[in-house]
Amino acid sequence: MYDMTNPVTVKGVVERLEWTNPHAYLYVKVRDSQGNVEEWSIEMDRPDFLKHNGWTNNTVKPGDMITCTGGPAKSGARTMRCTTVELANGEKLRS
Repeated sequence: MYDMTNPVTVKGVVERLEWTNPHAYLYVKVRDSQGNVEEWSIEMDRPDFLKHNGWTNNTVKPGDMITCTGGPAKSGARTMRCTTVELANGEKLRS
């Protein structure tokens, strides 16, 4: 489903976080190269794995600027399987 051998990076504003099992999701508003805003669905690991890597359900909140890196959907959809998230303060968290 995801091309993990060719990672991409997107930077945008958090719209919402779904802290759910079996995977948490971030929904991020990203500007494309033409300035249009697109919503990306960012699939992360399960909440207990995220907690082990320093996450809480309050680590990011709507309005936060973040940068996500991971494997894009092979279908071309605006979704990815995220491997790292960089917060606005420069902190990087495994996801």
